Amino acid sequence: MRVIKKSVINIYVMMLIQTVKYNESVIEAEYGNEGYSIVNYERSYSLNRALINGRWIVYRGEKGKNIQQSMKEFEICDSYIHESIKSWIDKDQYLSILDKIDLKEGYNIKLESKKITKVIEIKDIKECIEEKVVNNIKYNDTNFSYTGNPKDIPSIIEYLKGIGTQTPAKNVVTESGKLTFIVDPEILGTVLHYLLADFLNGNMPKFKLNEKILGEITIYDNPLNLFSPSFSVFDDEGVKTKKKEIIGDGIVTNYLGTLTSKYGEPGNARGILPKPDYFSIEVKNGDWSLNEVLEESKGAYIAIGSKKSELIKNSIRITPRTVIKIGQGPLFFREIAFPLQDLLTIDAITKETRGVFIDENHGGVLPYVRMKARAMIY
Repeated sequence: MRVIKKSVINIYVMMLIQTVKYNESVIEAEYGNEGYSIVNYERSYSLNRALINGRWIVYRGEKGKNIQQSMKEFEICDSYIHESIKSWIDKDQYLSILDKIDLKEGYNIKLESKKITKVIEIKDIKECIEEKVVNNIKYNDTNFSYTGNPKDIPSIIEYLKGIGTQTPAKNVVTESGKLTFIVDPEILGTVLHYLLADFLNGNMPKFKLNEKILGEITIYDNPLNLFSPSFSVFDDEGVKTKKKEIIGDGIVTNYLGTLTSKYGEPGNARGILPKPDYFSIEVKNGDWSLNEVLEESKGAYIAIGSKKSELIKNSIRITPRTVIKIGQGPLFFREIAFPLQDLLTIDAITKETRGVFIDENHGGVLPYVRMKARAMIY
């Protein structure tokens, strides 16, 4: 039996059968001191799958018409064409964009622009189509991704040049242990990436609902951020997405859920065999200006950019691009460790926010925060 009211589906005794189609039209360009290359190509896949006894099964042909089961209620997807589709161009037009990039010696640039079409056909119910253009940019060791017009690439590269031209550190930090850091949006995004993906997914959450795990900070997953590379109006199970509060004032209020997850409402399924994942992190901005935080944090450290990161047990380890001691200048840090318990020490959040690259599948809009973290100098 299937009941459809206001686009909400309650599925009680039917199998959910879907056909998933995904296509990318890709233009790639790479520049370096030796010259440049530009290519374009297509990549795509199509598959059938069925949700049986709480698990997705990929199959060929017809499958299990008479299986009966209960299922979570969910709001069904709608089709959407992102404004960026109007800006899609061919390879020759792409070259005219690249001519506007100011290139100098000592650079390495890699660009990828993709016109993405995602289709989910829910058998006997609905077909949903989503189209968008996503651009991935790498300038030396800095990255950025966005959904939008490829013509904005030259201005993004100028922005990345500013991020990547920090003054080299001449001195090595002599303090170790727990220190006060002002963490930039990129590092904060990396820390929260691990927190959401590894500790707040609905399959095996590590924290309880209503548990206090952070300072007074509110965190959302917002798939509907139009600029984010992970913008999506429906997830990979065909569930309509929405902005969702995950942490409110430092307290766990929700999990990343799917149709198959034990906890959490559907809407965060990602992948061919979908699993819980966030789309784009947004942090509610605070009352502090960045200048106020700097003035009130004498002797603290400013950590800027994440070269690499890893999760070791309950500690997020980040190699920063730059660390500056207020009033002293750049210092060399091998690593900064962010134990989960130290996230409770967040005590200042700025009004200023910045869009950041987390990886090609995740974006974020985050402020600067002040907190305790551990300097790793050995």
